[in-house]
Amino acid sequence: MEKWAQRYGSQVQFLCVCVDRSGVALEFGRMFNLRHAVNGWIPSRQYFPVGYGQLGCSGFIISDQKGHFVSRKTKAFLDFGDDAYGDVEQILKNTLGIAAASQGSSGEGEDVMSPNFVLPSVGIGSMDHEHEQCELALATLLADPTAESLTKALTELTGHFQHEEKLMRSNNFGNPGKEFSPYANHVKDHERILDLGYSELSKYESRKSSDASITIACESNTQ
Repeated sequence: MEKWAQRYGSQVQFLCVCVDRSGVALEFGRMFNLRHAVNGWIPSRQYFPVGYGQLGCSGFIISDQKGHFVSRKTKAFLDFGDDAYGDVEQILKNTLGIAAASQGSSGEGEDVMSPNFVLPSVGIGSMDHEHEQCELALATLLADPTAESLTKALTELTGHFQHEEKLMRSNNFGNPGKEFSPYANHVKDHERILDLGYSELSKYESRKSSDASITIACESNTQ
């Protein structure tokens, strides 16, 4: 949102609305250095939108300058990945006639692949340690993309996700079981990541099985 706000300038107002406590909104503003995007929160449930609305990772709400809704739900990042950002920009351009004043992709964040990238702390020692282990497993997978390194990465991620979700539930973090639940969207993101990983592993196993069948068939033909 901050990158969009910088790129579009005064043409578009980007509003981040936290559905949790004001302290969470302030922390997000600090973490993501929100200076151009408007940062706010909903003080109580009576102010929640009725009949529509979702968390940002499930799609954005777009209105024109008169407050008329252009899109009540853009493509969800959880389903479309970076293409979801492009969907927002296409709606702004094709429907409202607004193009970014500067170039660049809003899906581009800090380069996590850089050797200088430092994984931020979440303030919980066990979580920080697990994040480091996951980062190491993913770095190994990137450097040596094999079935073994992928399996190792998936094992680390699965264990971490299960622990993190349990910790979030036990502390009632992210409104588990409620509408506008950051917890539910976080779990969905975990599932999306694991689905991608296990899908690739399944493809490898299928190719391996097919290659073995071809080898057996060739051996049979030579006998």
